[in-house]
Amino acid sequence: MADGRGVSRPGPQGRLVEFTASAVVTGRVKHVFDVLTDWPRQTAWVPATVVARAQDSPVAAVGERFVGTTTFGPFVLVDAMEVVDRVPPDGTEGPGAVGRVRVAKTGDVFGGDVDIVVAPAGPGRVRVDWTERILVRPRWLARLAGLGGPVPGLVGKLAFEAVLRTASDDLRGPS
Repeated sequence: MADGRGVSRPGPQGRLVEFTASAVVTGRVKHVFDVLTDWPRQTAWVPATVVARAQDSPVAAVGERFVGTTTFGPFVLVDAMEVVDRVPPDGTEGPGAVGRVRVAKTGDVFGGDVDIVVAPAGPGRVRVDWTERILVRPRWLARLAGLGGPVPGLVGKLAFEAVLRTASDDLRGPS
């Protein structure tokens, strides 16, 4: 499990980069969970990235497939994913109202998984913990990530904390 600072270490088939980004947002647990797991909606929050659901994919269910395509000039990075576990919150705002989703990264460049946990953090407040364990597969890219030591994990943590800040208005939802 990532310790919040971000780590990068050798994995069984590449370089493993881990981090956890956390935020406390104003909102209701169920709404925050629903918005965060509406994958195409993330296009508005993640710079240079378009997130699209596979056409034949179920929606809001285990088996849902989607792809994040990030473009930096001539470089295009395709990050294919599939929901492998999904436990939505029960709709209450009590201490047991926790939503969890696990997404497997299934692409050629990135493997690993993502866990998003949404839980009450006091009246009208919701805590989001977004943990990524990214297996960088291409040997040349894994070597590059390895040269960075803890930097790739730290960059991931800071980037996803920025994504959560950008998403905060959407997460707040209707009053």
